[in-house]
Amino acid sequence: MIRFLRSTLNPASYHGHGKQPPFFEGWYYKLVDASEQARYAVIPGIFLSEDPAEHHAFVQILDGRTGRVTYHRYRPEEFWAADRAFDLRIGPNRFASEHLSLDIHSPELTVSGELHFSDLTPWPVTLASPGIMGWYAWMPFMECYHGIVSLDHSMQGVLRLNGQAVDFAGGRGYVEKDWGRSFPAAWIWFQSNHFEEPGTSLTASVAIIPWVRRSFPGFIVGLWQDGVLYRFASYTGARIEKLDITDE
Repeated sequence: MIRFLRSTLNPASYHGHGKQPPFFEGWYYKLVDASEQARYAVIPGIFLSEDPAEHHAFVQILDGRTGRVTYHRYRPEEFWAADRAFDLRIGPNRFASEHLSLDIHSPELTVSGELHFSDLTPWPVTLASPGIMGWYAWMPFMECYHGIVSLDHSMQGVLRLNGQAVDFAGGRGYVEKDWGRSFPAAWIWFQSNHFEEPGTSLTASVAIIPWVRRSFPGFIVGLWQDGVLYRFASYTGARIEKLDITDE
């Protein structure tokens, strides 16, 4: 119970200590350089399967410009996470809220380097509403949980990808995460912190939420602008008036 209380009030940290399979947890770093030409997502995480042979940690890297994705698998023994803070290692790679370092060498991709983040803007955590999920975060039977580590922040540092140096100085970043038994049966997600006015971030998700022998389409939208977070969600009483899905 104490661990559940502590982890719920610290959504950025690892929630898998003592968890039984099936369980997954992953963090999503969005990295965009100052020119907006280099756009990458780095997703470290761990998967505990009902089949122990399938347990593994991973680092997934997505090139947002080309759409190319590489998945780098590690033994579960190569995963380590702090108990009370967002601080984890996967093989030689290190991840935290204010920095990441990569050292991956595979036939698909070679990437190394270190990035530092400053002026982070985490989603506020209170006892009544511990993060983006609001009071739903206190429900111990949810299929999937969601957290926002930083809506928007600046970056410094260089990554070398297949021998090419990419300087992220002056770029913008975003960090979120998910954990639980499985992802929803269906979901829509989008996020951007690139608007004409710097320091603005918009994140939104809609998903099918299992709930006491039934399910419902739950949603969360957060708009960060001028130092104010505007929240629109199922738990705030907000409603979606129109939702269209197109190829564009």
